[in-house]
Amino acid sequence: MIEREQFEGVLHLVINRPEKKNALTRAMYQALGAAVTDANNDETVSAIVISGAGGVFTAGNDLDDFRARATDETPKPSDGLAFIEVLMDCDTPVIVAVEGLAIGIGTTLLLHVDVVVSAENAKFKTAFVDLGLVPEAASTVTMPLHLGARKATDLLLLGETISGREAKECGLVSRTVRDGTAVAEALVMAESLTTKPRQALRATKRLIRAPWREQAKQAMERERDVFAERLRSEDCRVALDRLARR
Repeated sequence: MIEREQFEGVLHLVINRPEKKNALTRAMYQALGAAVTDANNDETVSAIVISGAGGVFTAGNDLDDFRARATDETPKPSDGLAFIEVLMDCDTPVIVAVEGLAIGIGTTLLLHVDVVVSAENAKFKTAFVDLGLVPEAASTVTMPLHLGARKATDLLLLGETISGREAKECGLVSRTVRDGTAVAEALVMAESLTTKPRQALRATKRLIRAPWREQAKQAMERERDVFAERLRSEDCRVALDRLARR
């Protein structure tokens, strides 16, 4: 479900589960995390590109996985957050190409990569409150940092949906391109990075992130506890059951 292709200094990871709009399972998070870790330790890789198959980035966390965690008597650590931590610790530049939907963690993970290329009509939404949950992936810190407190409130609290064009205007994505061309543009950008000194790229990325990295990790821990509590709430159970009946 996670396809990988490596060529000339670039690792391209593709989320490929189109029948579920590329919703992410525990196994998929693990595969993504392992691939990013391997690439970060590979001196021949200068850039990582992540995209989704079938004209969709990802519909977010698989709801069946949420339901399983909510009913597990001994809940396991979140593989989604483990993948976010891998992104946070990755010194290799990461570029994400977004076509179609980017829901939940499909939006919040963008706050931990370096460049986001979005189709103009892509759709971004963080519907945590609608599910009886709270934001995760340190988004309560990183989203106000990138977008400002007002826009972060629109997305995280009100659950608004924004387009690729709006995402560019508020700073969630780096640039927008015509629908259907985001992956090609991201790969071109990644290839351009392979011509630059790899250690200078990595050092620069570390310096850019240094001022807020520890703050983001602390936020993730605060969110983790409340999210786990909310996942077992009646509000969340009702919301997941309602979605399952659709």
